[in-house]
Amino acid sequence: MTEPTTTPETADEARTVLVVGAGPVGLTAACELVRQGARVRLVDALPGPTTQSRAVVIHPRTQEHLAAMGVLDRIAAEGLAVTALEVRSGREATLRLRETTAHVDSRHPRILDLAQPETEAVLTGLATDLGIRVERGTSFDGLVQDDDGVTVTLTSPAGTTRQRYGWVVGTDGGHSRVRAAVGARLEGVFRGQHFLFADVAADSALSADTIRMFLHPDGLGGAFPMPGGRTRLLFLVDTPEPGAQPSLEQTQRLVDERMGGRWRIGDPRWLTYFEVHHGQVPQYRSGRVLLAGDAAHVHSPAAGQGMNTGIQDAVNLAWKLALVSTGRAAPALLDTYQAERHPVGAAVVRQTNALTNAMTASGPVAHARDLALTVLGHVPALSGRLVAAMTETTIAYRRSPAVTGLAGGRRQASPGDHAPDVPGLTTADGAEAWIGDLLRRPGCLLLTTASDPRWSSGCAAPSIRSARSSPWSPPLRARPRTPSSTPRERWPGATASATPASPSSGPTATSATCRPAPTTAP
Repeated sequence: MTEPTTTPETADEARTVLVVGAGPVGLTAACELVRQGARVRLVDALPGPTTQSRAVVIHPRTQEHLAAMGVLDRIAAEGLAVTALEVRSGREATLRLRETTAHVDSRHPRILDLAQPETEAVLTGLATDLGIRVERGTSFDGLVQDDDGVTVTLTSPAGTTRQRYGWVVGTDGGHSRVRAAVGARLEGVFRGQHFLFADVAADSALSADTIRMFLHPDGLGGAFPMPGGRTRLLFLVDTPEPGAQPSLEQTQRLVDERMGGRWRIGDPRWLTYFEVHHGQVPQYRSGRVLLAGDAAHVHSPAAGQGMNTGIQDAVNLAWKLALVSTGRAAPALLDTYQAERHPVGAAVVRQTNALTNAMTASGPVAHARDLALTVLGHVPALSGRLVAAMTETTIAYRRSPAVTGLAGGRRQASPGDHAPDVPGLTTADGAEAWIGDLLRRPGCLLLTTASDPRWSSGCAAPSIRSARSSPWSPPLRARPRTPSSTPRERWPGATASATPASPSSGPTATSATCRPAPTTAP
């Protein structure tokens, strides 16, 4: 057996972040780390990008991050905008929600559907532009860490090497080898539910711009429209025989049985069984090793949350790790990653498990579920809350140790909340300004307003003022042009309006607010 080659450590390598896994989560992490000034190496065990459609749903909160990275326009051009959600129990539509954008507090209010290979291709293009090379066919074989760094064993066609890194980010999926290397284990419900996934061509009635869920006594069915007249189908099925693969004929039978037999499918590009568990690691950080995406949490695909949660893990982690790895922040900053993202992952695991159970219920429980869905569809306030939660714009970090300042009311923004991309702002020279656009540039962004006379003049000028931390960019200035309206009325002048968050953390009111004071500024 050939001994691994040990590469001598250099100062640059000691500061380098190794990202293991080049799916959407790993690509996002690597790109955001580099955008924020970190050194990165990105490896993946597979010889090439996936050709399987896999994750197809891109929620509004994730679109905000992709916009900040400068790639949303391309993804939106290739994707399909979803405008409706329909849930059927039997032959009747128990719940139908159309044009739900009024309930989504985002500049990008519609769900986008796009096959994962296309999303990965866009992110890979960004990585290339940033000087990141995806080293494919390079497997992670172990690590040893100490207080100063991590020694990692990697195997590629060129051989096995040991090399030193400052930090390691594991984004290598549900069977993560990085997770195993640090002794972390998923904790949760492991009952082995099985889904059949199919990427097929479908007739126009099924491939329109509506996500459809079918609640059938024999099991859940779902149809997610994709570009080009294609559809992602999923069905909860009995445990298949070992090594078995689904067929188009079997999938058509499930369409006939659970979806009313109204649609014809063909041209399968991907047919597979997928075993689902619901679990999460207790700690996302183990010393100098951090986990994100499916390496940290696994759950049912029914709500389309997996890739979105992983990408949001990556953008939350990347700006913090970039500051730490380059000596601009203390390692304690990374504790906020656990504090902010672990509760989000726990909620996703819990809610998708409950959703799957509800959608597969039978008897009196199913009857109660159908009644609740009917009520939900007729009460806009309730359906709006459902849509907002599903699109992830309600995720907040109010309890993060990084958050200080005054808390707003239930309908007002507080530190740690998702910040609406307020319309109607102009810069000092009269140009239109959006908060989301200001967040595209690396650095910290501070927004203050002084529309309430209680705010001291030292805290804010009578305008919205955007000041960025040196040395990234000079201060900017903007002022409100039009009154805000629902749902952005949560962002009035006297509420949380300071955002010392990195752009890659997304529009979030974090860490500080100006406090009302007669004579002093914070």
